[in-house]
Amino acid sequence: MNKPLTNNGRILHLDHIVDLTHTLTSDFPYIPVKGLTYPFELISMATLSKNGVAANSWKIHEHLGTHTDAPNHFVDNQKSLDQIDLKDLIVPVVVIDIKERASHNRDAELTVDDIRNFEKQYGKIPDRACVMMYSGWEEHLKDSLFVGLDRNQVKHFPGFSDPAIKYLLANRNIAGIGVDVLSFDPGIDGDYTGHKTLFAAGKWAVECVANLSKIPKTGATIIVGAPKIGLATGGFSRIIAVW
Repeated sequence: MNKPLTNNGRILHLDHIVDLTHTLTSDFPYIPVKGLTYPFELISMATLSKNGVAANSWKIHEHLGTHTDAPNHFVDNQKSLDQIDLKDLIVPVVVIDIKERASHNRDAELTVDDIRNFEKQYGKIPDRACVMMYSGWEEHLKDSLFVGLDRNQVKHFPGFSDPAIKYLLANRNIAGIGVDVLSFDPGIDGDYTGHKTLFAAGKWAVECVANLSKIPKTGATIIVGAPKIGLATGGFSRIIAVW
């Protein structure tokens, strides 16, 4: 008799499976940092006709596409990607929807009030959960609004407010947070305040998450397939939701 899959005693239902990962291609948007960041590139290194085998090399940096940020991304002496515990990569997920507000304000932030209002409707955020912000921003994946650069090269897209991150760290035992945008800090925050707050607490984050509108607000589990690369600060990840 097959035993049910469990996550620390929590049964993992597989009746529904949703891929929360964008396909990474050369035209996938990224945060432009002069002299540092660049687009993904798939480079043929062997072909069936010439070599009898097909293989590619990748030109990639750690924070392209749907990816996981490790705590050492901004904080010294914190965990690298390979050091994140497996139990913290298979966790409950909740989705807090700020799409309506973001549609009128591209600098919209997920706030402490959003968290409190969510819990009034859906109950307390589960222990060791990933808290996802859904802004609907993937609708802009193929247009300039996804990065949202203005004439002064300032980015504009939604994100978590720093007080909201501090509230979750102080009051809820989260595993990490996630967003459907390029960075979980609002685009206008060039200091990445929330990154420093979250990673100082040893938590992880996932960015450029897809299909958050296709999973329930609560009750699902995510499996974060972060690559096991020594000392990595992040990496392209396959993220799957099941319930």
